Amino acid sequence: MLAQIFGLLLAAVVLVWLFKRIGLPPILAYLATGVLAGGHGIGWMAQSYEMHFVAELGIVFLLFSLGLEFSVGRLMAMRNIVFGLGTLQVVITTLVFMLILLLMGLSILSSFTIATLMALSSTAVLVKLLKESGELKQRRGQLAIGMLLFQDIAVVPLLITLPLLAQSSGTEGIAWALTFALTKGAFVSLLLWAIGKWVLPKVFSEVALMRTDELFVLTTLLVALFAAGLTYLFGLSMALGAFLAGMMLGESQYRHQLEADIRPFRDILMGLFFVTVGMQLDVLFVLGVWYW
Repeated sequence: MLAQIFGLLLAAVVLVWLFKRIGLPPILAYLATGVLAGGHGIGWMAQSYEMHFVAELGIVFLLFSLGLEFSVGRLMAMRNIVFGLGTLQVVITTLVFMLILLLMGLSILSSFTIATLMALSSTAVLVKLLKESGELKQRRGQLAIGMLLFQDIAVVPLLITLPLLAQSSGTEGIAWALTFALTKGAFVSLLLWAIGKWVLPKVFSEVALMRTDELFVLTTLLVALFAAGLTYLFGLSMALGAFLAGMMLGESQYRHQLEADIRPFRDILMGLFFVTVGMQLDVLFVLGVWYW
């Protein structure tokens, strides 16, 4: 096992250095490391559910640190971007791809399913790319973040609607399921807001009085994982919960220390996340079916 971990780290170091030298983003290097190490490559490391779950925590910490750069007031100021531009992006992209797929001869249900998937983006990939390029705080970066936040919200009703459509459930069944999901989402968001508003400031004030760095780091990790787990429990994405928790703490005096404490865990686990994604890629299969 030690030899496998050493080989994985060695491949990651070499490929990240090589990709940076030729001007490519580190994300591609991590993906290439996963392809090389996975079952469709050399196969020296088998992917496990536990490793993939730990790697997904990188997304949790990434969105938590992103939330620290926002505030409730700032998010309210972006509501036109989140709900206006976000809605337009999802609807227009879905309609365009659905029309293309219908013209290709696919059924309405198949076209709608594939088109909605095409309308969604990878929050993990785009946020990391925006951070690396320094565009996160620029206008276009803010527009992208607004659309990504809406996609994280929109994916919940989509995940509920698609199976019901496949089962030919009635309109009443779909409406009830969506109403229930939206109610759960509103409840957990208000719960996190209340905890962040009245509980977390007192917790971190008490922790700060202890003047112990380890305790502060552990508390930060605990808060991020608690928020992610809470939203996951209610059927929402872990990333959304982590973002909301970070946003609540973004208005506190400990914002910069929180961001510094979470950064090492975030960067390492994000790299591991993209490695595990690469392990699932079968490059030969993709090349075999790729045609225009």
